[in-house]
Amino acid sequence: MSSQAPPPGPMQALIFLDLEATGLPFSQPKITELCLLAVHRCALESAPPSEGPPAAVPQPPRVVDKLSLCVAPGKACSPAASKITGLSTAALAAHGRQRFDDNLVTLLLAFLQRQPVPWCLVAHNGDRYDFPLLQAELATLGLSNALDSAFCVDSMAALKALEQSSSPSEHSPRKSYSLGSIYTRLYGQAPPESHTAEGDVLALLSVCQWRPQALLRWVDAHATPFSAIKPMYGATATTGTSPRSSALVTTPPVGTAKNASPSRGKGRRPKTLPTTKGPGAPPRGELLAPLGLLAFLTLAVATLYGLSLATPGQ
Repeated sequence: MSSQAPPPGPMQALIFLDLEATGLPFSQPKITELCLLAVHRCALESAPPSEGPPAAVPQPPRVVDKLSLCVAPGKACSPAASKITGLSTAALAAHGRQRFDDNLVTLLLAFLQRQPVPWCLVAHNGDRYDFPLLQAELATLGLSNALDSAFCVDSMAALKALEQSSSPSEHSPRKSYSLGSIYTRLYGQAPPESHTAEGDVLALLSVCQWRPQALLRWVDAHATPFSAIKPMYGATATTGTSPRSSALVTTPPVGTAKNASPSRGKGRRPKTLPTTKGPGAPPRGELLAPLGLLAFLTLAVATLYGLSLATPGQ
């Protein structure tokens, strides 16, 4: 399949990505914040090689492109998500934030198309969360193919491989490879702005600057077409002339269909009266008028006959 084709040469731009959302995957979350930070590979190739843990958190490259947006999710944030991210549906609405729509997708594409190709999205735990969630949002808009030209890589897998290769004697099965844990191991402190999209993107860039040349080699070897990522949850869009005019429907989980209540019967459809079709069939109103007249005449005849029986002398 074309979606499994190898990357067409070295990735020229790394697009560090982080999404904040309303909850965990089982809740069919919606994006509340996103940040993309684009770095050319030359900024990482020119960094001095590192032997062992760095002495300080490296400064980000001077030449970067950054896009950061808050998004109205259209559904309630879970209390846990709001506590972690500091975002709520009410706050986003109060600040006039807009939904994840085709205008936002156009903005994303405009940002990405300014980067040299091929380019690769890099997200921590991206294979399990950020990439499938982004695909679900695109599919809901009927734009599943919008990012087919992109590649992607999960930085958790990349940094785990690099850390284990630099310390082959350390094989702790309980070692955490969360972004915060790796950052703390490398720099002796927690990331300054955890669980904000921009803060997590900057923290991810910092840990990727630890061994940048090795990271680039890993990315070039393991980058996957974004089209191979499956949406986090099912979504369908009705056909239309444009995504803006499409009526969108999210596929509900099994057992949550609107008409699946046991009190109304399982799988039953409401019965409807058959309609008469055909060019020779008269409308229903035209049939009722002759029937009413016939009933009236029948009643009149019966009445006259009864009166004649009651007066035999006439």
